[in-house]
Amino acid sequence: MSGLCIGVWLLTGGTAHELTLVAKNPTVWDAYDFWPVWVILTWGAVIVIHLGIVLAVGLFGTRARRRRRAMAREARRAAHEMHRQAHAAKAARREERRQGRAPGQAVSAPSGPERKWVTVMFTDIANSTRLTEELGDDEWSRVLSGHRALVRNLFVSHGGEVVGTQGDGCLGRFPTPAEAVLCAVEVQKEIAQTRQDTNFPMQVRIGIHAGEAVQDDGDLVGRVVNVAARVTAETQPDEILVTEPVADYLGGQLRFEDRGLKELRGLTQPRHLLAVRWDADADADVTPPAPS
Repeated sequence: MSGLCIGVWLLTGGTAHELTLVAKNPTVWDAYDFWPVWVILTWGAVIVIHLGIVLAVGLFGTRARRRRRAMAREARRAAHEMHRQAHAAKAARREERRQGRAPGQAVSAPSGPERKWVTVMFTDIANSTRLTEELGDDEWSRVLSGHRALVRNLFVSHGGEVVGTQGDGCLGRFPTPAEAVLCAVEVQKEIAQTRQDTNFPMQVRIGIHAGEAVQDDGDLVGRVVNVAARVTAETQPDEILVTEPVADYLGGQLRFEDRGLKELRGLTQPRHLLAVRWDADADADVTPPAPS
């Protein structure tokens, strides 16, 4: 295009000598009415912009691919670590049974609908949608499998039972709030340890509530389940939130941080929520009551 414009300029009055002078010193283009300079500058700008886009896409695309590969390696390590922790929990449970020390009162499935007082806990992986997008379905499936195995074995080792899974979350029931909170603390500590060992940014949110529920053929139905789910929705990553009845049951055995009254979606009555301190500075040495 630039060559065509220069040819037109030569045919309409320009000379080769003037073209040579302009080529040596582009600042004199106006003296010879060298109008193709505008076309040359425009195309030059287009080429520079295009080159910048190509370089940016290549550079940042490479960085993104490297980051995805690194994330995938971390995810595989995290999945392996969580499976290892799950097997360790299972081995500890077998050893307790061998020595005749039951970890908690077993939860037996009733033969028909039965109303009883239970503690319900929900776990939920924070930012799971973003992690799935970054890892892809196959890698995320490995991570989720390891996470569920870990949660399931920790539930059972504290006298609980997984009664349902939704997406990346688990629903569990426990005989008392103490077992549930102890389990929640251990889940958070194991996930934190995995995050430290593998650099995989997994974080879990946990909500706990206690009350009456109907158990039917291994399923759990009732307002206590709905409240626990809404409590979990209020939690932040790495946090354990409990309702006031759960905190009252534990008394002064744990440190809590008051989160105040919260309006929970779909519930008419606000609930008083408290966050369980489970970090190294908190006194999380809770001894559950012996089964009666």
